[in-house]
Amino acid sequence: MNITFIDCSERYHSEINSIIDYLNQYFNSIKINTNILTINQYKIAKCTQCRCCTQKKGENPIKCVIKDEMSDLIDKIEKSDAYVILADRNSLFERNKIHEKFSERLVAYYYWPYGQVEAKPRRGYFSKNSILINLNTTKYFMNHSFYTSKLYMEHTSASIGARVIDWVALTPKENLLENYESRLKHMAYRLIASINQKAS
Repeated sequence: MNITFIDCSERYHSEINSIIDYLNQYFNSIKINTNILTINQYKIAKCTQCRCCTQKKGENPIKCVIKDEMSDLIDKIEKSDAYVILADRNSLFERNKIHEKFSERLVAYYYWPYGQVEAKPRRGYFSKNSILINLNTTKYFMNHSFYTSKLYMEHTSASIGARVIDWVALTPKENLLENYESRLKHMAYRLIASINQKAS
């Protein structure tokens, strides 16, 4: 069993790191292997929208013609059984550019030949599951930044073939991990249970 953390944070947040460390230790304590992908540490070019990767048929994602580290990321994503997807949101008026760029490159998971009206997922089903964790520093709960952040994270999950089984938006506060510890553990338990259910 392998769970991959996909950290799409645009900025460094000690809170994000503490959440990853907490969940990572929890998974490892029950003999679950983990992998942490910190997206802003990878060299990923912006998608040129050439759609070369979308022309070939098949269920597996097609490697991009751009020679950067996205192909390596996709290989690591594909080896996982489930995902913890994390992202931050720091402005009401600007998107998370790291997450946006990464999300656009996940077009490799879609079949979209020239002449076809819209893209279709290469896998028309969810074979894995995910939980989503958004650290939103815009402070005003339930403003549009929370909604759009959730949509971006859902798109990331759907692209890689994972069904979202739970999500949470966290707002900065003192002792953030202590405040959300029970919620995070519940989400982790649900993710593990979903893996076991698929395996049975």
